[in-house]
Amino acid sequence: MNEAYVLLNVDYKHQKNIMEQAKKIPTVKAVKTTYGIYDVLIILESNNMQEIKNAIDVDLHNIDGINNITSLITVN
Repeated sequence: MNEAYVLLNVDYKHQKNIMEQAKKIPTVKAVKTTYGIYDVLIILESNNMQEIKNAIDVDLHNIDGINNITSLITVN
């Protein structure tokens, strides 16, 4: 199983909508609010690394209100 952890900096006014939209992405397993330099943590899982890449590069980038995306992809 491939995993990725995506850390977001978001516009606070859009945070709730961003989290709701992220939960609709099929590879997303968890969406959590965080405190610190990042606002949201998204955990993605899939047997297909291309699905994770598409979720980050296409699905997340199409959500309004995200100011910065930092992706951490695990290596087995």
